[in-house]
Amino acid sequence: PTPSPFYANAEAVKRQRISVGREMLHRVIPCLDVRDGRVVKGVKFSGLQDAGDPVQLALEYERQGADEIVMLDITATNEKRQAAMETVSALSACLSIPLTVGGGVRSLEDAKTLLQAGADKVAINTAAVRHPELLKELSTYCGSNCVVIAIDAV
Repeated sequence: PTPSPFYANAEAVKRQRISVGREMLHRVIPCLDVRDGRVVKGVKFSGLQDAGDPVQLALEYERQGADEIVMLDITATNEKRQAAMETVSALSACLSIPLTVGGGVRSLEDAKTLLQAGADKVAINTAAVRHPELLKELSTYCGSNCVVIAIDAV
C-alpha cells in the first residue's frame, strides 16, 4: 500500500523546518482511521473504503519521515468497546516514533489499557464532550503531554 501523496513530501517538509524563537515547528502526523483492523478512507466517515494494513501504512509513513502516528479506531465508541488492542500492540512493536491512539476511551482505565498496550499518548473525542472532567483526570495520571483531544470537523 502507498500512503497518500500528501505525506510523500514529509522529508521536504522536515528539511524546511527552522526553529526561530517561538516559531511553530512543522510536524507531519498521519492519522490512520481504523475499522475492523484495517485502515479506511472516506469523506465525513461515509463511503469508507479499505486503504490497507495499519502496520504497513504506519511503517511507510515513518520511512517517509512522519514525526508521529495517530491511530483512531473509528467504531470503538459506537460499539461501546475499547480500541483494537492487537492493532495497538502491533503498531507499538514496530514503530520508533510516538503512537497516539484513540477510540472508545471513556475512562482512566481505558487510557491505562492503551498505554500498557504500547500507546505513547491517548486521544479522546466523545468523552471529552460528555465528561470534560476526564481531561483533568487523564492529564493528572498520564501527564498533559500524553492526552490529545481529537476533534472531528464536519
